[in-house]
This record gives sequence, structure tokens and C-alpha cells, in this order.
Amino acid sequence: MPRGPQPSDDNKLIGYFKNKDSEHYKAYEDAVEEFHPYIPFFTTFDSKVAKKLTLKLNEIDFYKAFMEEPVTIPDKPNSEEEIINFVEVHKRSTLRKLKPESMYETWEEDVDGIHIVAFAEEADTDGYEFLETLKAVAQDNTDNPDLSIIWIDPDDFPLLVPYWEKTFNIDLSAP
Repeated sequence: MPRGPQPSDDNKLIGYFKNKDSEHYKAYEDAVEEFHPYIPFFTTFDSKVAKKLTLKLNEIDFYKAFMEEPVTIPDKPNSEEEIINFVEVHKRSTLRKLKPESMYETWEEDVDGIHIVAFAEEADTDGYEFLETLKAVAQDNTDNPDLSIIWIDPDDFPLLVPYWEKTFNIDLSAP
């Protein structure tokens, strides 16, 4: 049984703190402002919820996109600077979905190595199966900084389909 949220196409942070007046919560809140709106963050002050998430007091879990298990930020409690530094180092997921609101951030990354651009319609059976394969590859290679997979669902960008077909010399209507 998963200990936290189901894997999604977004990175996210989840922290457990005593209350809103806690100095550790305030450091967390200040740190996450640096990444808003690209990385959503969540907080619980409820010990029962934290127990279900296996979070200890003042602990923060970082969930990478499409990954099943989080990475806990070490050395709790963390300062604002420690949280920011950790997220900066870990924020690039191996597999990223191209979205209208973050497409420029996704494309501008300067990463040497292997770049894969994959087109798959999530609503299509073949596309879904291909996406599951991409997720497995990403999970197996999450520690490989040289691998970057960008998933594009053509349904999200209908006006760009002709451009992509010409640029990549592919037919996106074919399986």
C-alpha cells in the first residue's frame, strides 16, 4: 500500500509540523514560495495523517513526478535555505509531462546527455501502455542525471501537432 499520494505528473512537497506558528513550518512556507507555482506543496498538522504518510514531526517528503516513493529531506528540522537547496538539486524529474503552464521551463533546461521526446495520448490504450513503459524506464533511471524524457500528449497541444509532425518527421495519428 502506498504511503502517500499516488504518483502524478507533478513534483510535490509534503511536510508535517506542530502548527502554523512553528518556526520550522514558517521556514518551509518561505522556502516553497521560491518554487510556486511549479511545485505544489502540502502540509499537515494532524499526527494521524502524518502517521499514515509515515512523516515524523518537522519532516518533509519530496515526491518526484511519476515516482512511487518520496525522498525525505535529510537532517530535520530544516532551514529555509536547506529546503531550497534540496529542492533545487532534486527538482528535475527524469520523466516530465509537457504542460502549457510550464512548457518554457521544461524546454529551457540545460542538460547534457540523452534526451527523449515521446508522444503518447494518455486516453488512448496504446498511448497509455507506452506511457506506463516510459514511467518504468524513468523509475529505473531516476538517479541518472544524463537522461531526460519529455512526454507530450498531443491532445494537450492540438495546434502544435502539424509542427511536431513536420519537425520530427512522424505521423502522430498512427499508432
